[in-house]
Amino acid sequence: MTQPIDLARTFVHLSSQGDAERVELTPSFWRESSSDALYDRLVGAFEFHSPEDLHSSAQEMHPEADELLFLVSGAIDVVLQEGDAERTVALGAGQAAIVPRGIWHRLVMREPGKLLFINSRTGMESRKA
Repeated sequence: MTQPIDLARTFVHLSSQGDAERVELTPSFWRESSSDALYDRLVGAFEFHSPEDLHSSAQEMHPEADELLFLVSGAIDVVLQEGDAERTVALGAGQAAIVPRGIWHRLVMREPGKLLFINSRTGMESRKA
């Protein structure tokens, strides 16, 4: 039976077999979901109120698939590592960006808001910016 889902509290796993299943967030979710190949594609949303709520001082990279970022509200910069340089893509409410697979990136808050993402956690890596 279909019921409403708050994507900020319950993410959705879109499997390569075409299934969509709820993923309850736990305190260890972020650590465990990147260390195991549990999720082909994950859909979720989160609110950010301060720069610490985003990963502005750490880069991440998704080697298996592109990542879609849709900014529901607020303003952020998506900072892409391109060789030895960084390129910034500014997003405002209602705008989206596709981060290509294998590209290191970080998110910098300009205004508090809410972000929806679709990404693959398989093989995801992170490092200090």
